Amino acid sequence: MHRTLPLAAILLATAQAHAAPTEWTLDLGHAHIGWEIDHMGLSRTVGRFNSFDGSFLIDEENPEASRITFTIDATSNDSNHAPRDQHLRAADYLDAANNPQITFTSTAIQMLTPTSGKLHGDLTLRGTAAPVTLDFELVRDRTYPDFIPNYDEVRVVGFEATGEILRLEHGMDFIAFLDSPTGLSVDVDLHFDLVQCTNASETNIPCNWGR
Repeated sequence: MHRTLPLAAILLATAQAHAAPTEWTLDLGHAHIGWEIDHMGLSRTVGRFNSFDGSFLIDEENPEASRITFTIDATSNDSNHAPRDQHLRAADYLDAANNPQITFTSTAIQMLTPTSGKLHGDLTLRGTAAPVTLDFELVRDRTYPDFIPNYDEVRVVGFEATGEILRLEHGMDFIAFLDSPTGLSVDVDLHFDLVQCTNASETNIPCNWGR
């Protein structure tokens, strides 16, 4: 005997199949964007950006439909050496006075396992866009425990991502001398938590840290 599904079940299945991505909030208290670059084949120079934010529209049913952006304050570059940071922000490198923002906008997400994959996007640096690919991994998906004050048991997911930027692709072609102290490729690493802040209170710490 042929049985038909109730209309409500069909509508529910259709809604789930076409559910819109959910917005997640970057926990600025648990986020890091860092970089490393070769220094004449010796110890590598390491730095980070101290000011950034992002937009994360995550589709859990169809991760490839997720949309991710990062916006970085180029003047917040920090390598723990003030004169070097001033040079890195100057026209030879970041040219932060004329290009104060670095942006990344996802163009495709490729899942390789249920918890890892490749994030493809366009990186705009010094006003010049070029494609970049980040390898990413979902580290953990959990709910904050109820005994932590002002964390409100919100759901949180942790991610790590790594990639390589070729600075010549962004017009960053300054070379001081042969065997220059500044390498041509920059390794980047990201560590960040995303929190589900729907209906979270203004006192919620991970949803409002630094905002």
